[in-house]
Amino acid sequence: MSFSPHTGVIFDLDGTLWDSSYQVGIAWQEVFLRYNVGIEVTKERMAVMMGRTVPEIGEAILPHIEPEKRREILKACCDEEVARLDRFGGRLYEGVSETLVALSGRYPLFIVSNCEDGYIQSFMNYHGTAPLIKDIECIGRTGLHKGGNIKLICQRNGLEKAVYVGDTERDMHAAHEAGLPFIHAAYGFGKGFTPEYSAASPRELPGIIERIFKE
Repeated sequence: MSFSPHTGVIFDLDGTLWDSSYQVGIAWQEVFLRYNVGIEVTKERMAVMMGRTVPEIGEAILPHIEPEKRREILKACCDEEVARLDRFGGRLYEGVSETLVALSGRYPLFIVSNCEDGYIQSFMNYHGTAPLIKDIECIGRTGLHKGGNIKLICQRNGLEKAVYVGDTERDMHAAHEAGLPFIHAAYGFGKGFTPEYSAASPRELPGIIERIFKE
């Protein structure tokens, strides 16, 4: 099958391609200790926060800290997590590497995530996926939420047909806001909603994507 330049696959990151909650939790805990915040950040607690924007996470776990100080702490957390992920990476879901390689030969691939700038780059650089990804976008660069960034990726890359792959209900709403079909990464963090398509493993994605583009 020939490469389809105007048909693209856009991925969420956390809960879809990798689980970085362990390393991110360590990074945030180090910063909280530095600032004497007095809150324990476990992997489980961080996993619940994955997919939210950094300000939303701050409001959820640091509501007692005044906004300006909270922004300072959150900036330090983001810097620390990127530095840590640059060194250690996250945990790729089984089948992600070969699935990205297979898909990249058929469609241009993209990543849109509700993260700060540098986070997606850490994923791509540590795990060697940078050559497979044509373009990325995040709220930390544009100030746009996920639906807006998905639209931006489509416009910037001339995509006439695309699909968004993510793991949460919020991802589904963002895809629909951008006018795209959504595939639920059912192996990720998000549960308890009814998507139009669902993949129990990354290895199922090529077949589902092919069916969607033929519809």
